[in-house]
Amino acid sequence: MITEIKINNFKSVQNLSLPLGRFNVLIGSNGSGKSNILEAITFAGAASADKLDNEFLGSRGIRTANSQLMKSAFSKKTFLEPIKLLFKNGKNEISLTIDEENKPILTWYAKEKRDLEKKFTNILLSFYGGDVEGITGFEKYDEEQKNNIRQISLQIKELLKGEDKGAIEEFIKSVFNFNSINEIYKEQFYNIELANFLIYSPEVSSLRMFEEESQIKPLGIKGEGLFSVLQIFHESYGKETIDELKKYLHIIEWFDDFEAIFDKVSGRKSLVVKDRYIPDILLNQNNVNEGFLFLMFYVSLFLSKETPSFFSIDNVEASFHPLLCKEMTKNLVELSETHSKQVILTTHNPFVLDGLDLNDSEQKLFVIRRDPDGETIADHIDKPLQNVKLSEGWMKGIIGGQPETIE
Repeated sequence: MITEIKINNFKSVQNLSLPLGRFNVLIGSNGSGKSNILEAITFAGAASADKLDNEFLGSRGIRTANSQLMKSAFSKKTFLEPIKLLFKNGKNEISLTIDEENKPILTWYAKEKRDLEKKFTNILLSFYGGDVEGITGFEKYDEEQKNNIRQISLQIKELLKGEDKGAIEEFIKSVFNFNSINEIYKEQFYNIELANFLIYSPEVSSLRMFEEESQIKPLGIKGEGLFSVLQIFHESYGKETIDELKKYLHIIEWFDDFEAIFDKVSGRKSLVVKDRYIPDILLNQNNVNEGFLFLMFYVSLFLSKETPSFFSIDNVEASFHPLLCKEMTKNLVELSETHSKQVILTTHNPFVLDGLDLNDSEQKLFVIRRDPDGETIADHIDKPLQNVKLSEGWMKGIIGGQPETIE
């Protein structure tokens, strides 16, 4: 589990440290930087997985933009500095430094990976002046890098003329190949929790459209793939998981039962939902209440073994009655513990807070705000309020998190 994150020079986050529990909630006014914190974690995950291309970042919920908008812009100095991200996982620590390439199209790279490449290339070319084309992974380099390596290699080869280099060539080919760089980088900087981190922000249109699939499996960040997960539950998990899903869906008072149906002949996918008040009429994904679909998505997200162990949900309260938000939060806390999921939620609904138990050190509440200079900071609310619900404390301004322009 990730126990602490430190973010430097990312969007509105200039210097922030956040101690995490298993279940974390971020609140604050619009534009305070809640989503920026989530995106910074996703950015680090992409760097950890060595996938800092814009397509990969966008598929994980990052609002990609030019470097002036991705880095802190509080001064010219911060714009010139790289983004720095540090994560603690128990006793282990991962530190990543990310900067942009000087190219017409915005391209990001991890300095730690670049340093490894330089180190290995220097070692390789110090010893080996042979056929660089035969080195495993050479084809993955761009043409400019290949030409540079070829030229240096030829120079070394010229220097070694007349000497028996066969043994050296074979040794270098077997040990110092470019795949080794990736393996060492993975060993030092890859973290599966970070690499798989996603920002989920489901949309009702995606939840209703069962034919729509995402490149991220099994559940896409907009809600794609819900039917596929229900199929996995039915075919691979068994009745126990389906019953657990139904148990949590029963906080919606009219819900009676559901069934996911796949017609193998037509290929049609449908969700049949029973309303206990009108048993003779069957609802489907197109006409069932949208709050029901959001709840089914969230519970499935926690139940599935194929979804990330560390993820976030942006604006978790969407489409829910305030009191349902409280009960749903309690249930998601329970699910996070029983199914080993670590989650960060953002919300604008005060009733979500009433589902938290701040006496439990694994449940954490952070008030995200901007300081007088505009930098995003986080205030940790580490204990319950005296004789006041957290929802009331938020609305009355006791814990902060309110727009400063409104009294």
